[in-house]
Amino acid sequence: MKKIILKSFLVALALMYTLSLKALNPAKEYKVTPDKFGMQYKEEKIKTSDGALLNAWFFENARKSINWVVISGSGDGNMADHLEIVNSFLSAGFNVATYDYRGYGASSDFKIDADLFIYPQFITDLNAVLDHLRKSRAITKFDLYGLNIGAGLSIGVGANRTETKKIIADGPWTSLEGMKSKIKDKTGKEVNMPFGYDKTYEPIYAFDKPKGPLKSMMIIVSAQDPIIGPADVKSIKGVNEVYVVKNSPTNSENFSTDKNAYFEKISKFMASK
Repeated sequence: MKKIILKSFLVALALMYTLSLKALNPAKEYKVTPDKFGMQYKEEKIKTSDGALLNAWFFENARKSINWVVISGSGDGNMADHLEIVNSFLSAGFNVATYDYRGYGASSDFKIDADLFIYPQFITDLNAVLDHLRKSRAITKFDLYGLNIGAGLSIGVGANRTETKKIIADGPWTSLEGMKSKIKDKTGKEVNMPFGYDKTYEPIYAFDKPKGPLKSMMIIVSAQDPIIGPADVKSIKGVNEVYVVKNSPTNSENFSTDKNAYFEKISKFMASK
């Protein structure tokens, strides 16, 4: 009986932990900046179509690569939390652009409600970064990489941009209603969804009518995450490869579980035609 109670408690604890990681949790202060690690970068401000100012870091590879990857964050913390991932892409020969959504880091102030699953304005933010790459650096092709909230955004925005080559989505959400139902079923918690979110940007609908040539897409997912697992991502169209991280307890720990194996998988995918 004690073992059953303990197991039930641990499952409940894991669900609460997973849900907390999926909540929007902005940090305005950067714990570190790239300077601490001797990383060469440029900090730039990007104006969105609705007037917000986003803070972005651009890392140009010392090996003069023409390949760019744009990183969209998880919705927890800010872009400083992903510097190790930035470095991994640099080591793989890519230039990297990373940015903060409005309300995060040194981007424009914006009130974030932790009970709201995602903001439609984040679509505008990612599009602004991609437009900036075109205008400021004449980049006409890029790859997208996103974590959690940013994974779903990378799929939705990537499918609607002709410049997108490849998409890597780590722990993506599937649809607004799907996530609302799944979270309610697994945790009993009601999560608010935004009004006016364009369905063509929801991952399960994004590839119904994609713009431009068909993109290559890789999904990374934990075998044990109670909200989004391998069975859930099957609803997302256009997936070429699914990397299931067997020992990761949640999608938020896919990278940290085995960093070498993680980037080995990504490097092979990025190198494939």
